[in-house]
Amino acid sequence: MNTTTAQPEEPEETEEPDGPDGPGGPNGPEHPGGPEDPGGPEDPDGPEDPDGPRPWVMARALRRPAWVAPDTSPAAALLVERRIAAALQPLLPQPTGPPALGAAPREVGWPSWPSAPGPAWQAEERHAAESAAWDITVVADGGLSMEFWRPVVEELVVLLRRVGLCRQESIPTLDTESAAPETDVPVPEGDGTATASRPVLLLTDGLAMAWRTSEVLPRLHAWALRNPVVVVHLLPEKLWPSTALVPRLRALRSPLVGAPAADVDCEGAPPGAVAVPVLALHEEHVHRWARFLARGPEGWTSLPTVLVSADAPGPPGPPTRPAEPAATAQDLLRDFASASPGAQALATRLSGVPLNLPVMRRTQSRLLPGSAPDLLSEIFIAGLLVPVVDRAEIRGHDRVTFDFPEGVRELLLASLHKSTTAEAFRDAAHFLEHDLGVPEVQGWDRLLRAPQAVETGPVTERSEPFLRVQLAVLKALSGQPYEAHARRLEGELARWSAGDGA
Repeated sequence: MNTTTAQPEEPEETEEPDGPDGPGGPNGPEHPGGPEDPGGPEDPDGPEDPDGPRPWVMARALRRPAWVAPDTSPAAALLVERRIAAALQPLLPQPTGPPALGAAPREVGWPSWPSAPGPAWQAEERHAAESAAWDITVVADGGLSMEFWRPVVEELVVLLRRVGLCRQESIPTLDTESAAPETDVPVPEGDGTATASRPVLLLTDGLAMAWRTSEVLPRLHAWALRNPVVVVHLLPEKLWPSTALVPRLRALRSPLVGAPAADVDCEGAPPGAVAVPVLALHEEHVHRWARFLARGPEGWTSLPTVLVSADAPGPPGPPTRPAEPAATAQDLLRDFASASPGAQALATRLSGVPLNLPVMRRTQSRLLPGSAPDLLSEIFIAGLLVPVVDRAEIRGHDRVTFDFPEGVRELLLASLHKSTTAEAFRDAAHFLEHDLGVPEVQGWDRLLRAPQAVETGPVTERSEPFLRVQLAVLKALSGQPYEAHARRLEGELARWSAGDGA
């Protein structure tokens, strides 16, 4: 995992509310959508240099702010671009005076970026957190859809370790897949003092079953009795209503620096309820929470929160009305028409490739450099990405792990320019064979140049999902000699399905 050494840009100043009715909350800046499919159609038979520099690295370098190093991983770059490290500055030890001009980072308490005028946190007043020993425990939601965010989760722990706010070597996961999860995640307990504060930071997208049944809330309450607790909602605020985690803006005041969440005053909270802040992963929210944690009883802070208690509602009962029929491909795409332009462009491009996590991330980084995993989350929420393997195999790079619902891939391919379809397929095939070493796609990067010269190979349980993607792409490209190869492949798949392979 890569981290970056670079120059921060000057953010706009944000106002801290002075009382319970102050402004703020879940209306902060959302992640800007990336551009749609850049450039015009390309010749599918055009030359390609597989040994040249990776285009996604070059494209990201052109679109990143100046302080992001060109070789920074996409996940690390996301944290740099959103200035998460700068937002955590209130929790870091502060120098007693202004830094000397040109001082090294270690001399000004900043381990990765050189000192420079501008960031709002450099001019803030010092709080009692200067003497506090913060040791943040990061817990990751174990839901399947969180796999889209795994690189960001890992890079966030790297960042916290580098700035001295985290000591953990591994990332515990909280079971959220079942309606009533049985497993627990032990976290170090703080003693409620400023010299031994152990905040618990739960990273989630709020989509898993345990959020919908509220079974996660008692676990948050148990942590809140001894620790500061915060939930980081990885999706942008505009998508929060599509999840089971929708916070409400409330005013909070802590009795002391680093106090357990259960001891925090919350305006309007009923007796026995504990307010847990919910943050978006951007500078404004993270910075406001860091100041709240560090300032202690110095005033009220408005933050998005959820109220938790020791008892959670039971699992949902049986439905009171018959289940609705499954949505057709046309229905799904009609609803998806209201999605963000970036999500629509990415879903369309993904229709031309076999789907697993490495291929989806590569396709996104090449199509929309600098975009965040929330685009994949948005496609998943719309029901267009369906896992086709067991949970334990979802990270597999040598197999198809996701697919579109029946008929969706074909409709998406019909809306994609043929040269774009060919380019996406050829790039994914080259990546799967030469970077990931997948034998089932051997020779596929040459298929579109000379279909008659590439043998299909035997249809097996492992190769069949790949071959069905190839068939859909060949039909979308149409024309000779693609149609002849598609007919042969369709016949082989039909014979395999009619036999023991079905």
